[in-house]
Order: sequence, then structure tokens, then C-alpha cells
Amino acid sequence: MARPFLFTTSVHEPERPIVWPAHRHAEHELLWTDRGTATMLVEGRQWTVTPGVGLWIPAGAEHEGHTRDRTAVRATYFAPDAWDPGWVSPTAVRLAPAVRELLIHLKRARMTVEQRIRAQQVCVDMLEATELVQLEVPIPGDRRLALLVEMILADPADDRSLEQWASILSMTTRTLTRVFAAEVALSFAQWRRLVRMRAALALLAEGTSVKVVSREVGYRTPSAFVTAFRKTVGCTPGEYAARQ
Repeated sequence: MARPFLFTTSVHEPERPIVWPAHRHAEHELLWTDRGTATMLVEGRQWTVTPGVGLWIPAGAEHEGHTRDRTAVRATYFAPDAWDPGWVSPTAVRLAPAVRELLIHLKRARMTVEQRIRAQQVCVDMLEATELVQLEVPIPGDRRLALLVEMILADPADDRSLEQWASILSMTTRTLTRVFAAEVALSFAQWRRLVRMRAALALLAEGTSVKVVSREVGYRTPSAFVTAFRKTVGCTPGEYAARQ
């Protein structure tokens, strides 16, 4: 980007899903959406990007990901020597509606250099990290778990027990439990609940009803889903959807 500007934003609104292979940027990237969700894998953790909460990807960090149909994706690139907030690892960033509108306005409007820099500084001042840890899911790296990880990420509603998975993977239940604890410091049940809640966030952000979401992510009743969601996210699915 041309100096002395702080950032530049690109806009993608394809009719079909986007797939990004693993790559890196020399700039910091703030990935966000105005409609739909994006799923990103950065430094061994999987994140869900929803409207209102973007993902800060530090310069040089390898990342890959994909979107669902008709997702309105925006990527704002920051020159590291122009502005660096000190977020040295992937970070969830809150984007208020006013910030999103201003970022798009800056892309399309004609301004003097002085006007553009002032407006960009306003955007920068309004960006804030948010403690939405439920957006990230640690991905076990042990090859013995590859099939389990692939299948549950593809279908969070997969309800097979730890014992069933141990049999499929030709492992003992004890070994599988130990490997999970060593890889992600979570039990299998806790990890799968995180996967389910991350999938639920994406569906809720798209306006899907709580009843449908509960079924899609593997809960037999909406009440069981609401209890698990509140325990993990800190609010009810309805409250989360309202904020979106």
C-alpha cells in the first residue's frame, strides 16, 4: 500500500464458497465479514469469523480457510511499520457497525490524503480485541487423530463415543484420552463441544433458528443445546443471535 496510509481493504462477494490455500502476508491482516461466516486455520487453531467479530492475523503467520455460500468477505491489510497494536498472535477483534461502514466508505470514497489519514486513524482507534475464546478450536496435531479430527470438523453432530472412536482408530480408550490431553489440554468431550459451539456460532450468525442449530450440531433437544452453549459461550443462543 502507498505511504502514508495505514491500511487498505479488499472486498470479495462471490456467488460460491471461497477456499484459501495456506499462505502468508507481509502485512497484518484483519479478516472480517458483512454477511456469512469464514472458517480460518491459523497456527494450529481454527477460528470462526462472523459479522461483528473479525480475526487479526499477524504479518508472516501462515493461514488458510474457506467460506460458505455467498459470504461477503472483507480483508483489511495493515502496514506493520505504519500501525502495530501489539497483537502478536491471532486475535478476535470487535468491529462495531460504524467501523465496518467506515472501512467500506474509505475504499470507495474520494478524499484528500489528509482526510483519508484522519478517517483511517478513527478506524484504528475503534478497533479492540475481544475475549471471545469460543471462536478458536485447538487442532490436535498427532497423526493418529487425523481421521477423528477430519470427520468431526466436517460433521460436528457426529455422536460417536470415545470408546467407539478408540476402536475405529485402533487405540485403547486410555491412550486416546492421554493423546487428547497432551495435544490440546482438553478431554475429547470438551474438544468436541468447542467444535460444536463454533459451528453453532456460524449458523446463528446466519439467522438459523435455535431449534435447527441444536440439531445440526448434535444435540437431541434445544434445551440441552442451550445449556451447553451458555456454559461455553457465556450467554444463551438467543442473546448471541440478537447481538449479531
